[in-house]
Amino acid sequence: VFLQLILIVSPVFGMRIDADPRMIISFVDHSLPPELDILRVTTDLSEDNHLIFRIQTKGERISGDRNDYVVLNIQHEKTYAMIIPLNKEVDETIRIFEGKLLSSGQIISSPLEQSNISDEYPEFNAKHITRGVEFRIPLEWINFSADFSFDAYTISAKIQKQILYINKVYDQARRSN
Repeated sequence: VFLQLILIVSPVFGMRIDADPRMIISFVDHSLPPELDILRVTTDLSEDNHLIFRIQTKGERISGDRNDYVVLNIQHEKTYAMIIPLNKEVDETIRIFEGKLLSSGQIISSPLEQSNISDEYPEFNAKHITRGVEFRIPLEWINFSADFSFDAYTISAKIQKQILYINKVYDQARRSN
């Protein structure tokens, strides 16, 4: 009986369930306020040819520090930081900054300049959703022959003369290498 039980149970230990490649899970940090704590980042395709990134946080903020942002960092031929204010009361206009290609996790190391990519592709969009932010990126912008990776952050930053200076990273959900 013991041998039969081992034969039945052992295939279960050998099974491996791969994580969904369209999702990044961020580990809960109990020391962060809920609105700064990223729970997960999910991706999806829309019917109107947009890549959708949903950054879910543990909570939301109506008002507070105006220097706090949610960032979708895309590594795609360059480093792109797509930001929206964390506060829901602030204008929901997406701002896009770009700079030289950085390795993952180095977004804080170099200031990024305001990009004019949204002039060429006005379909870039961001909006607040319940406990998070949704970014929409047109598929036509993506060069499918180049590498593409993404991370999400909650940050404290300042913008001076069209340049983004990141002061502090509160939380991150990273998949990039």
